[in-house]
Amino acid sequence: MDPLQKLYHEIKPVVHTYVFELKKQWKKFVAFSLITVLLVLLSGYIIYSVRPQSRIPSDQLIYFSNNMGFINFILIFASCFFFAGIICTEFNKNTGAILFPKINKYKLIIGKFLGSYSFLMAIAFVYYSTLGILGFYFYDLPINYRYFQSFGICLLYILALGSFVTLFSSFLKSENITIIVSIVILIIAFSTVQQIITLVIPEVEPLYSIQYVSNLLSSILQLDFPKTLEERYTEFTLQNFTFRTWLTPSIEGGITVMLLYTVICLLIASISFKRRQL
Repeated sequence: MDPLQKLYHEIKPVVHTYVFELKKQWKKFVAFSLITVLLVLLSGYIIYSVRPQSRIPSDQLIYFSNNMGFINFILIFASCFFFAGIICTEFNKNTGAILFPKINKYKLIIGKFLGSYSFLMAIAFVYYSTLGILGFYFYDLPINYRYFQSFGICLLYILALGSFVTLFSSFLKSENITIIVSIVILIIAFSTVQQIITLVIPEVEPLYSIQYVSNLLSSILQLDFPKTLEERYTEFTLQNFTFRTWLTPSIEGGITVMLLYTVICLLIASISFKRRQL
């Protein structure tokens, strides 16, 4: 067997699983895409039409930044719905009992992960392209390069979210439980822990919180992106007690945290998956 044939046989299960995942979940993608377009139109166009007092910002970047409010919630819910069943459903359906054809379970998981990630990238593209079209409509060309930087960071953020949900899918028993637990942690738990730690130790930047890191998607679109640590938070003192609000991580810090989340979560998920097969 020549090297190309060997490579083909190695990746064939991944490709087949990837295609199967696309066929299986395309209805979810259509639903999320429609919701995404409607929310972008609502915040970026309709609100300016029905409320005369709502004036369109004078700058394109400000317009983009102001209309990134829905992106995080869309990506969190989409990640939970697409990635929650990647591992746990394999055990619910007892696919490990299948004797023929023999499939490497890791290749199966990789194909499912890539399929879900492709859908999340497409949903993000729908959001950014819809908002970009509105930006072109209101401000004409060119589209500011920072908008494309935000999209690139968004793809890394999706990878981190998907890896985080996959981690929970590796040890929770069902897809529905994984969805609920992941949503609660991503939307409520991270914010609560961040607020508590910031109150107790305001000097500690909440880089541990994936919610905080997501602020980079919109903050990078600001005209004056914070360049120093002092510019990345606001604070006031009341009766010798300091209240600090962290606004955004640095670009380097945000990207590093997203990559760390991806690597660590996938590594732990892989170990958990292996132990679960024993």
